[in-house]
Amino acid sequence: MKNIIFTVLKIFIILIFVAFILEEYFVVKEYKNDEKLICENKNIDYVIILGARVYGEKPSQSLVERIKKASEFLHKNKLVKVIASGGKGVNEKISEALAIKRELLKLGISEERIILEDKSRNTIQNFEFSLKKIKEDNPQKNKKNILIVTNNYHIFRAKNIAKSLGYEREGYKFYGLPAKTPLIFIPKSHFREFLSNIKFFILDNKKN
Repeated sequence: MKNIIFTVLKIFIILIFVAFILEEYFVVKEYKNDEKLICENKNIDYVIILGARVYGEKPSQSLVERIKKASEFLHKNKLVKVIASGGKGVNEKISEALAIKRELLKLGISEERIILEDKSRNTIQNFEFSLKKIKEDNPQKNKKNILIVTNNYHIFRAKNIAKSLGYEREGYKFYGLPAKTPLIFIPKSHFREFLSNIKFFILDNKKN
């Protein structure tokens, strides 16, 4: 009996490992492909910076990396506006959106280019509320190429969430700009994202 349990456990661990490797392949492939598209000067109309943890009023290192990556793009593309997206979470003194805006201003991005979306509490709401802001800013609905800025491991799921909400049927196209993940957070972030991807594709996607 013990041998059977051990064998089943071993097979389960091997399957999880194989699934993790496959998931990582698609994650890396997604953001590498998008990096190439952006380098080829793909026309972008709006940037959405997805919020992340804020400690009091100080953005986490992961959020800092997102802001830095977005600011580099915005300095090279002067006509593009940016949506700072993220509400106020537990133990956060200000919204993630306001934290993003403050850092962008410090990095030389003019205030008139920054649109605040400070109500969202998760990635789904990030997109729902950010796209509403974009539609308000562009009532002609002729600007539909959207660049999502988040940490590299998150690009794959973020884009799939955006697609699952049906915005591509309205003509919106989504691209990812990956910010680096702080080294100390890589193992935890990638494994947590692996579990989130399983949940999204097996459970959440069936609801849409």
